[in-house]
Amino acid sequence: MDLRHLRYIVACARNGSFSAAAYELNVRQPIVSRRIREAEDELGVLLFDRSTAGARLTSIGEEFVIGARRIVEDIERLAEHAKASGTGRRGRIVVGFYNSLSNGAFRAALRDFRERYRDVEVVPFEIPFVDLTAGLLSGTIDVAIVLCEASACEVFRTIMLWSEYLVVALPIEHPLADKPVIYWPELKGERFLISHHDPGPDIQNILLRNLAAPSDHPHIATRLLSRESILSEVAAGQGIALQCESATGLSGLGVVFRPVHNGNGATRLGYSACWKPDNSNPVLSQFLDVLKPRF
Repeated sequence: MDLRHLRYIVACARNGSFSAAAYELNVRQPIVSRRIREAEDELGVLLFDRSTAGARLTSIGEEFVIGARRIVEDIERLAEHAKASGTGRRGRIVVGFYNSLSNGAFRAALRDFRERYRDVEVVPFEIPFVDLTAGLLSGTIDVAIVLCEASACEVFRTIMLWSEYLVVALPIEHPLADKPVIYWPELKGERFLISHHDPGPDIQNILLRNLAAPSDHPHIATRLLSRESILSEVAAGQGIALQCESATGLSGLGVVFRPVHNGNGATRLGYSACWKPDNSNPVLSQFLDVLKPRF
């Protein structure tokens, strides 16, 4: 006896006749009759009383069909789960990043994905960029969201996502604090506080690209501090700090945020998603599809 026999028995019990069960299962009625007879012969009992009015379960059949129905439903449920896992609608994905989850676009993408795929476990993993790279290569991380251009991760597959404005955090009493927009030349001679933690090194590279002339004299002080601690230092008059736009959501720190512009407009920071080319996690493609409309 196999699963097919159980399906025919359950369908016949549900419909009350072999012909109606055959119609439901889209097979010929003699096939249903033969399969049920095979099961009865193997068990050595009658499961159905046959008559011109149809087929009615015997007392033994009523007891048998309870277990048969449970087996059929369990198998169907397992099959659905397997199909869902294979198409990425169930499973698990590890998402690496090195900047705070307060990043608006990233937070919104995670929320949208979790709402759309409630049977997928999303594991956020916040570590430095070098560890993200190692995690991608080892397979412990499925995808990393990083602040860089797509070409910066040549060994991985990469797509560009959203971008943010670069802002400068200034003490409230700073001479530039009343200006709605700050231009790079106005930052010459300032003391910049840069976090040693990511994305501090990326922001430092942007600073050096825009204030690289000998006459600019950018004074850079690197600190082993979090973003919030860097901003507290800014409020204390220890310097100014370049930050991602998402930092503007922080309040009560005694600083003001102003967008930084060059001759072409606002300076923007681009985020990318990176993953290993041979990553076989079916959830990955679903996650990327949620991210893509945001870039």
